[in-house]
Amino acid sequence: MKIPLVAAVLGAWALGTPLAAQEGRFFLEGRGGAVVPTFDIADVAKTGASFGATVGYRVSPRLALLGEFDYGMHKDKPTSSTDIKTLHFMGKVGYAILSPAERGWEVMVNLGAGAVGFDVDGAPKTYTYFAINAGAKILYHVNPSLAFLLSPQGDIAFSKEDDLTTNNAWVWPFTAGVRVTF
Repeated sequence: MKIPLVAAVLGAWALGTPLAAQEGRFFLEGRGGAVVPTFDIADVAKTGASFGATVGYRVSPRLALLGEFDYGMHKDKPTSSTDIKTLHFMGKVGYAILSPAERGWEVMVNLGAGAVGFDVDGAPKTYTYFAINAGAKILYHVNPSLAFLLSPQGDIAFSKEDDLTTNNAWVWPFTAGVRVTF
């Protein structure tokens, strides 16, 4: 008699948990801020405006998969007359070091890889390079569906020195925005 009861309770729990866990797994972010070039690429490009978006899926309460896009607008440093646009495309894994909350703080660190493109006015083409990313998401959840966020990120594009005057262009999008979870 105890075995069927235990099996029924465990079965109900197993069926109920995935259904409850489905709520709030997907999220979208919209962000704006600055994109800061550092090291050798800083000799060529000035800090500029940045806009970005994220599509995310929470695999578990602490683990998330993210697809991010950032668009940066720079001027060249020597003359301030040439437009340089950076396009960042990253696939990432995020881990919440401070547990997600229905209301309150969440801190997530992330690592990823993708590509960064450099579109320089007057250049014969857009230069796109393999890149890696590391960063964080610092969120304040107003409720389970809405959070405000800060997103400091670091992208390292493994560029060609002949194209960009450096073989590793470090570009840092620092943005703030909102996350909507559904």
